[in-house]
Amino acid sequence: MLDSQRGESLISTQAKKLSFLLGIAFAILTTGLLAEKKSKELVVKEANIQFLSEAPQETIRGTVSNAEGSANLDTKRVVVRVDLNGLKVPNRMMNNHMHENYLETESHPIASFAGIITKWDLKNKAVEIEGEFGLHGITKKNFKISGTVEERENGFLIRSNFEILLTDFKIEIPKLVILKLNEKIRIETNILWQNKE
Repeated sequence: MLDSQRGESLISTQAKKLSFLLGIAFAILTTGLLAEKKSKELVVKEANIQFLSEAPQETIRGTVSNAEGSANLDTKRVVVRVDLNGLKVPNRMMNNHMHENYLETESHPIASFAGIITKWDLKNKAVEIEGEFGLHGITKKNFKISGTVEERENGFLIRSNFEILLTDFKIEIPKLVILKLNEKIRIETNILWQNKE
């Protein structure tokens, strides 16, 4: 009778151990699958893109949030398209000049970037992408963007700051306006990427 109870107790203990080990294995597999799912396809969920021109007579800041894009962390390919028709500056007359005379958004409504992620370091929150930046019908190759990346529940928040020269994209500033608009424009981006559903 005692041997029978010991045998049952031993079987019960082994069953508990096996059940515990299976539970751990399931948790590891599930975590792995979730991590794998998170690292596949991402799309732009929200975007806040600002541009800043600091000239001797005036500082101009504009914002746009109309952006779409996709990123694949396996292939490292990133594409972002921004609808410049949504770009706004506080002064209405200046806004019209910007769209009609400089960006010519009726003919060139999209600014784009297509590139490859060359650095992705979640521990140090660093990201670098190199590719082609398109604006005003001109594409600039070997364009590098550096920024920070923060892991979010369902994706990543990427922030970056970089500068462009308007002359690189054949956007000319009349001499009368040069004191109000800088040829060098600072771009600040906050883009929230989420898993593609």
